[in-house]
Amino acid sequence: DQEAMNPMKLFTTMGTGAAVLLLASGAFAQEATAQASTDGRAGVALPGAQPAAGNSDHSQMVGRFAVGYLGRQTIGAGDHTLVAPVIGARYWLDNMIGIDAGLGFNFSSGSINDTDKAGVTVMMFHAGVPLNLADAGHFSFQVVPEATIGFANVGEVAGVSHDGFLLSLGARAGAEIHFGFMNIPQLSLQGSVGLYLRHQHRGVEQGGAEVSNNSFTIGTTLGNNPWDIFTSSISALYYF
Repeated sequence: DQEAMNPMKLFTTMGTGAAVLLLASGAFAQEATAQASTDGRAGVALPGAQPAAGNSDHSQMVGRFAVGYLGRQTIGAGDHTLVAPVIGARYWLDNMIGIDAGLGFNFSSGSINDTDKAGVTVMMFHAGVPLNLADAGHFSFQVVPEATIGFANVGEVAGVSHDGFLLSLGARAGAEIHFGFMNIPQLSLQGSVGLYLRHQHRGVEQGGAEVSNNSFTIGTTLGNNPWDIFTSSISALYYF
């Protein structure tokens, strides 16, 4: 009905605005000179990258690509709750501004006694703009505005199928710790907490009729279980 569509239009507008902000931040940051390591170690950098100022581990990673685990995302599809770890990349355009991009997916199928099980499809797209507000030694304090869009589907079984949609907007604050004290500053762990605004759609379709469940949540990035801090708040990167 019309009331159910208004929140969806609101989140679509917010998602479009977030994308514009991310693109604008990237375009602004690209005007800065790309920088590379000052310690003589070779790294993967954009053409024309110049040595970074400063002697912190973070400054040595400017102008270098990193890949790693960016956290686990959950999404609902009808009566199902599905997960997809997000793997992605980070690139620091200068000492302050970087770009995160990640992808998470989960595909599964199978059978029981020659009867096909419902196929599961999950796709997650993640983007962020990490901002380094202070760095010294092996430590960097960062704030990361970010957005995640996800889609999920559980295939038809007995005429019933399930689908889901996720839009999450928010920001995290925390530290990136480089392992320079072990002579491997390219390796880092990130720990952070934050706030998010989350829209979740769950749908169940049977015989051409669909029952939808829409929810809106504002909350922190930590879950109800103590171990959630390891799956949703800690991530790892390696710079090349």
